[in-house]
Amino acid sequence: MHGLFRSELPRIVVCASGSGSNFEALVKASLENKLKAKIELLIADKECYAIERAKRLDIPFVKLNKPWYVHFEEVLDNVKPDLIVLSGFMRIIPEDIVKKYFPKIVNIHPSLLPSFPGKEGIKQAYEYGVKVTGITIHFVDSGVDTGPIIFQKAIEVKDEWSFEQFEEEIHKLEHEYYWQVIEKLLYSDYRIENRKVLFNKNY
Repeated sequence: MHGLFRSELPRIVVCASGSGSNFEALVKASLENKLKAKIELLIADKECYAIERAKRLDIPFVKLNKPWYVHFEEVLDNVKPDLIVLSGFMRIIPEDIVKKYFPKIVNIHPSLLPSFPGKEGIKQAYEYGVKVTGITIHFVDSGVDTGPIIFQKAIEVKDEWSFEQFEEEIHKLEHEYYWQVIEKLLYSDYRIENRKVLFNKNY
């Protein structure tokens, strides 16, 4: 898979179901020209705070109608984004859509996969008493948080952390690294071999 080398900026669609803090972090990285890409559209599957962020940041948005997956595919086909970035999007994307767009759909998960996949990953990791936690950025396949891993970042958990502190540290990692990994995907050469995502060393 080759990165994009062209005059216009790559176009990104972000999909969210909740707060949208990662969405806002990506928009700010783009506005500050750290992420050299255009956030073209927010797709939300329901009323959520991410839509309020889109309004404030002047980013176009679409709220999906039912059945959501039909509308979802129509929007993607119309926009034709270079990358589809999931940001707390709590839907399992149908396999036919995944196959159609693979490897253009990327997700961030708030644990070190394959540990604690699915919903409530932060809560499950905290209650399990992990000594190390972190984030995983991966391509989306037809499973739940099972796609090839692009990037992971781990941090040591301090004994005195409350759940709120634990959660905050995870979000800090998300906001710091998601845009950087997206930038790398857009502008570098990589290939996927036996689940391993291998980047050109020249990046």
